[in-house]
Amino acid sequence: MCTRGLISTLFPRDVETGITEEGEDDENRRPLLGDGDGSSISRARPPRPRHLGLVNTTQNARQLPKLTLPDMTPSSVSSTVHNTPVGESASTMSKPWRRGDRRLRRLNTELLEAIEGHDVEQVEKLLNSGANPNATCRLDLVSACHMAALIGGDALGLLVKFGAEKLRIDRLGRTPLHLAALAGNARQVAILLDFPEDMQDRVGDESMSSETEDDVRKLCPYIREMTNVRCDLGEVNAALPKTWKDNIDHECRDIKGSLSEMFQPGWTPLHVASSCIRRHCTRLLLAAGADPNICDAEGRTALDVAGSAFYYNKEISPKHLPEVIKMLIKAGGKYNTMNKRAPAFMDTPLHTAVELENLEAIRELLDAGASINRLNRAGLTPLHVCVKKQLEEHLQLLANYDYINMDPMAAVVDVKDKEGHTVLQAAVEAAWVPGVCIALEAGADVTLKANDGETPIHSAAALGNIDVLNEILSVAKKKDALDYQNEEGETALYKAIIHGRLECVKRILDEGASMKITLPGDVNVLHVAADYGELEILKVLLEYDDAMTDAMINALSADDRRGFGPIHFAVSNNHAECVKLLLSKKADVRLRTTCNPHKASTPLHIAAVKNHVNIAKILVQFDKTIIHEVNSLGWFPIHTASHHGCRDVITLLLKEGADLSGYTDGPKKFKRTAIDMIINNLPKPTDFMEEVFDSYISSNGQDLQDPSCVITVDFSILMPNVCEMEQMKVIEALLKTGNRYSQKRLLVHPLVESFLYLKWKALLPFFYAIIGLYGFFVTSLTVFTVSVFFYRDTNDKTPDWLNSTTWSYVVYVTILLILLQELLYMNVKSSRYFLQLETWVKFGSLGLAVILPYAVVVVPLNEADWPRHVATLALLLSWLEMMFLLSRFPNWGYYVLMFGKVASNVVKILLTFAFLVIGFSLSFMIQFRSQIPFEGPWAALVKTIVMMTSEFDYVALFDEEHSKELATSLIVVRLIFLIFLILAAIVLMNLLVGVAVNDINDLEVLGNIRRLAKQVEFLSTLDTLVYNKLFNKILPKKVNSRLKNKRKVNNIMTLSPGKPRWKYSKVLPSRLKDAIFNTAQFQKKQMDDEKDFQRFNNMMDEIHEIIVKEKKDGDKQMETPDLIKDRLVKRGDDITKRLGEIDDAVVEIKNQTKSYVEESKSSVEMLNVKVDQMSLEIEVIKQLLSRIESKIGR
Repeated sequence: MCTRGLISTLFPRDVETGITEEGEDDENRRPLLGDGDGSSISRARPPRPRHLGLVNTTQNARQLPKLTLPDMTPSSVSSTVHNTPVGESASTMSKPWRRGDRRLRRLNTELLEAIEGHDVEQVEKLLNSGANPNATCRLDLVSACHMAALIGGDALGLLVKFGAEKLRIDRLGRTPLHLAALAGNARQVAILLDFPEDMQDRVGDESMSSETEDDVRKLCPYIREMTNVRCDLGEVNAALPKTWKDNIDHECRDIKGSLSEMFQPGWTPLHVASSCIRRHCTRLLLAAGADPNICDAEGRTALDVAGSAFYYNKEISPKHLPEVIKMLIKAGGKYNTMNKRAPAFMDTPLHTAVELENLEAIRELLDAGASINRLNRAGLTPLHVCVKKQLEEHLQLLANYDYINMDPMAAVVDVKDKEGHTVLQAAVEAAWVPGVCIALEAGADVTLKANDGETPIHSAAALGNIDVLNEILSVAKKKDALDYQNEEGETALYKAIIHGRLECVKRILDEGASMKITLPGDVNVLHVAADYGELEILKVLLEYDDAMTDAMINALSADDRRGFGPIHFAVSNNHAECVKLLLSKKADVRLRTTCNPHKASTPLHIAAVKNHVNIAKILVQFDKTIIHEVNSLGWFPIHTASHHGCRDVITLLLKEGADLSGYTDGPKKFKRTAIDMIINNLPKPTDFMEEVFDSYISSNGQDLQDPSCVITVDFSILMPNVCEMEQMKVIEALLKTGNRYSQKRLLVHPLVESFLYLKWKALLPFFYAIIGLYGFFVTSLTVFTVSVFFYRDTNDKTPDWLNSTTWSYVVYVTILLILLQELLYMNVKSSRYFLQLETWVKFGSLGLAVILPYAVVVVPLNEADWPRHVATLALLLSWLEMMFLLSRFPNWGYYVLMFGKVASNVVKILLTFAFLVIGFSLSFMIQFRSQIPFEGPWAALVKTIVMMTSEFDYVALFDEEHSKELATSLIVVRLIFLIFLILAAIVLMNLLVGVAVNDINDLEVLGNIRRLAKQVEFLSTLDTLVYNKLFNKILPKKVNSRLKNKRKVNNIMTLSPGKPRWKYSKVLPSRLKDAIFNTAQFQKKQMDDEKDFQRFNNMMDEIHEIIVKEKKDGDKQMETPDLIKDRLVKRGDDITKRLGEIDDAVVEIKNQTKSYVEESKSSVEMLNVKVDQMSLEIEVIKQLLSRIESKIGR
């Protein structure tokens, strides 16, 4: 920009201090006026610029240097009308003059403040007192002339008389003339343009006469260049003379900040006057020779910025806009923003005229050829602005104007904004019916797409305004555009469904829209309605055409659109009512999704994934058997819910009979049960399963002492209905999950333990049969062995009934029966069978029993001892197995487990310290010279172990005979014996006893769980043997039926704790009954607590409603203090009464919880916390009541 260079020519080179002209020296410097000798010579005015040098105005415009303010040396002499002070350098000024400089700055500050305060008398007084008329705010270089030009009044005239520079620029490059035009101060404009005083008075009036305008034009040759000065908003950095400066505490930020946004680089005063619609100033500047076609930095003329101050929230006069536009056009003004070559996104005067709702201005601009397709900064055309502001008459004018050079094939209203919306679509989205009608009458195309692919008919359907839609449909039907699809493939019907516009859906269907059109991915209208949960719309679609409904209701979408049917979409999004409606319209409850991505899942699988328990309940109530449907992975819904950790659905499915022990499909090593998934996928699975088991023990809500109290124990969760032959498989599946999360403690839950007890009692006759068979085998083997060895060794005659041959046949028969039983057992348990110690003990006894009769008959006993060894081992193993069988009894198994644990620990400790024992045994053998009882390593080892049990035989070992033999090493032998006594006999044996006792104490805690685990294993084996297919084929039907009824546990068991003589009172031991009663009581207390807290919450809500209502009533109407007092007292009494009831309830709850502390300490602590919270809330309410009472008292 060259404006600064131009304005520099407007300032005299010798102002105040003077600047040396080229070729001059400092000696030739002198002031413009005299040295204050009292002459009456008036102050010379600065020479006027010869050439403006404006950019793009003339071809011969020369580039002027950048404007820099002269660095004027301050003077202590005040500036007056008749003199200008002579410049002095700061180095030559004495201290008194420096004090005068501070005074001058103070005066300059007061001058600026007086101008700002419209105090003309104070301005004149300050100027006469020595204030500099060029006083300038040092912060932004805003001079006194700038402020006087902006504010108006007579201050500017006084400043000029006292020699103020009129063409000063501030730091943003603005001259006082720009600010005068901004404010519409025509008189100030005249003063700044050096009009004669009589002319100033004539142009100051709004009704400037034509004669005065002609007189102004006569001054054009002299003032034209000043009227076309353009501002430059770049930062101006100039050295300010000291005599012009104000005090540091004065600021003019309000002038800079309030105007800097509106002023644009390159604006002339005419731009400013036009933008602010200053009619008088515009006329005056045009008459003074202002060029209306000078462009600013963005290429805009004064006509282009007409009224643009509106966008900066400046006060303007919209009614004068047409007159300003006429003036500019009449003066030859052109526009650059309203033609086809103009840059986009600029506010044109046509936009401004629409924003100001000025019809006359719009007509003037249209007559001047303004284009209506230009976009403003918001990306809107003037037509779209009309729609935005809902200007019906203005839109009518713009839409129906007879434009020149318009495409005859395109409608004017089809012009688009930056979003690609036509005028019709904008009117539709604004729900402006008159605008829609105007656009349609003007020939708007209903199928034109916006940038997002939407058309007006789609927008109308999505909007839901039935009046707008009717207007659109009336045209769309004629043009066969009802089923027109956007870029997503959606028709207007789809849009209405997606946005839930029921009336629009009905209207579109009535007009004949097609329901057969699908979206990409085979998505139909039912899919969309179910997906969005639009119940009423879905109902309309389902009832529209029965044949079409039957074809679409079970149709699946493509894999990339989830492969769902309508019911899957409704289930996935938890639209319960939609699911009910679809099921009532014959939707398939077993409809499977595609294999990808949802693995051929049924709706119940989808509900299980999402944990939509209400949906799952609806589906199960419709068809309970769907809980047994599997997806392509072989998963039941219970597996799906377990895999995703959906607790609520798991609980529901178990209540409906889902099988916890059911396996998934696939290779054996990948098969998993539902309970395995629950244990490994849910947080705190054991606690969750305990809560589930607790829910299967319930009461009728009566106290335990009440005779009518009935406690129901439901075993259905442990006995799935799929196969009654395998009642133990759920508990077996639980044991197979391991004990990583301490899940084996579930075995001691009252529900599980009572079921195992009842199952044991049911299978007890069959267990007796097994024990009887094995007992007969052990008895026959024992009799046979005794009949052979005892009578042969004693040479007594064997009785006839102990004939060994007969008993040998008996032994073989019993062995055959046991082997048959074991073959059936192996068929059931397969590999696990051979991993048990009992299996090898049993087969060892059977194998030796098979060999024994043959060995006794063939091998003479006098010739070999190995038959005796065989008999010994056979008897020992058979009786050991008998002990294992007897350990299956619930009351005896605990002791056998203790025995086995202690034996296992003893063996482990002996093996650990075996090297110590071997060392002592060999030492004794050597020291006693391999004599009895240490005659060999084996004998020495056995004797040493026996000695560890305190059987030392000290006298026999160290008698006189041995002492003579050990005379040389007797001390060493005794020392070794002493060490053995301390380490082995005392330390090691006490360690064995301590470990054994300690493990027994631990076993008291875990022994019951281990006993139950063993009992589960045995019962499952026994159950399988009883339900063997061979027995079913061999035994008669009646026998089979009686056996089934005998060996099966009923699903439901009821107990009446208030009736000691109840027929089922002795079904369970007292220990289990007490546990069941405690669980039922805990469940009841939980329900009571929930009811109490719900009741308390309801009371709190009522109190809150009363208080809120009282406050609203007080705000609505003014009542007398007595009435207010009576009402508040009444309300206070009501609240106090309710609080008393709450206190009683709290006390009752506390009393009830005291009796339950020993049973459930943790739950009592939680309850006390809640009670404390309730007490705190009650205290808060009491404080509120006290404040209300205090206000009533006042």
